[in-house]
Amino acid sequence: MLRFCIPRVRKRGYGLGNELVPWARAFIAAELLDARLLPPAFGLNRRGYWRHFHTLPDDWIYQRVMQKVLPVVEFKENDFVAHGGVDAVSALTRFIEARGLKGRSGFAFVTEGLWGGYAHIAPARDFVHSTLYRSRFAARNLLRLHQRLDPGRIRVGMHVRLGDFVAPTALDAYRRTANASLPIDWYCNVAEQLQRSFADDWQLLLVSDGTQEQLQPLLRRYPCVITADIPDGDCSDALALAGADLIVCSASSYSSLAAFLSESPYIWFADNLHEHAEGCYSIHGTQSNSASQQQRIAQALDYFHSLPELSRARGIAVGADGEIPQPVLEWAALRRDQRRWQLDLVRGGVSPMTVPPGSRLRALGN
Repeated sequence: MLRFCIPRVRKRGYGLGNELVPWARAFIAAELLDARLLPPAFGLNRRGYWRHFHTLPDDWIYQRVMQKVLPVVEFKENDFVAHGGVDAVSALTRFIEARGLKGRSGFAFVTEGLWGGYAHIAPARDFVHSTLYRSRFAARNLLRLHQRLDPGRIRVGMHVRLGDFVAPTALDAYRRTANASLPIDWYCNVAEQLQRSFADDWQLLLVSDGTQEQLQPLLRRYPCVITADIPDGDCSDALALAGADLIVCSASSYSSLAAFLSESPYIWFADNLHEHAEGCYSIHGTQSNSASQQQRIAQALDYFHSLPELSRARGIAVGADGEIPQPVLEWAALRRDQRRWQLDLVRGGVSPMTVPPGSRLRALGN
């Protein structure tokens, strides 16, 4: 059967975090349709991602010809919303049934765009992680980075996006400015609290496209492990951030990708977020142009409003002063303790024989 699922590259392509969303969506469709999944036509992307994902620089020619020869079935945001808008699996299942695609033998299923965000492709998270890890340079780079990191210290991954982003001139402008670099002072304030809280029991995994001069306020004061000297780090840097015990995000889809792949808490610059009367923040406001984002925010606000008491959120808004709530710091320390092999049976560690009633396991090292 000539069934192909294609994540279409728009214009000259976008960043890695953006390209992976339609790729994951196309992956889900390929599994449901028993079709062949094609990677994005990275030959079009000005960042040269074709080198990372074992594709050819002229792959876009093949894909364009295929879409000229075969009937094209497009799955757009309005289709997603019309067929439930909850997650890509359920919406695509309904879409495929409505279009009778299971009974067709020759077509190109095409999808594009960042709409829906990481929430709707959550069932494909393992696919995203494995795709990044199996890229050409990721495994080698992560092994090099492993040699630099102290496994006993709390690992804070910090993404400082500077090179191709421009900073607004006022804090109240971050909410309405796309692709904005965050104030270096905010990163320093966050790092200063981490230093006060953890002393010499932490390390800063610094991922950035900034220059040494731009990053000096961080490099000269805090225990930094950098990745800038490791070439071809697009995929490995995202995975390294995802593996941190706490992630300090930039306002970018790359940071969103790392947070999506992680199970750890992460912090976000509060002035970049939208406030809601319910007493919470979101990345996108209720006036978003995206129908799927509006739907998702409405569902999240309904859930938040129904909570009997404030629950722990994984993504934490932190203001310009860099003050991180104490429970988040404790959560990061717990994530480190969970990585210790000494209390992990299958990695050669031990387990206590008894736990006194009403007590909690004491974290190793506390």
